[in-house]
Amino acid sequence: MNMPFIMQTCILTNGIEKRIEGNTFNLEIEGYHLYVLNNLLTVQKTEKSKPAGKGKVTEITWKENKTQLTYELVDLHNVN
Repeated sequence: MNMPFIMQTCILTNGIEKRIEGNTFNLEIEGYHLYVLNNLLTVQKTEKSKPAGKGKVTEITWKENKTQLTYELVDLHNVN
């Protein structure tokens, strides 16, 4: 059985991120996605939108063809 995965270079939220507390968010994505831990990645709402800020991935969990991602927003470019 194949387990395809996608290597991500930015965090695309598509507006479905959930705030855990403070600047820490949880994002659940369909499929298996791989992110670099503890490095700054661009955070965007969609592929075509401007970057909203920078985030640092702190935890990744793969389960049942889904990726659960916990990240900390460390730099916000605007308030919208």
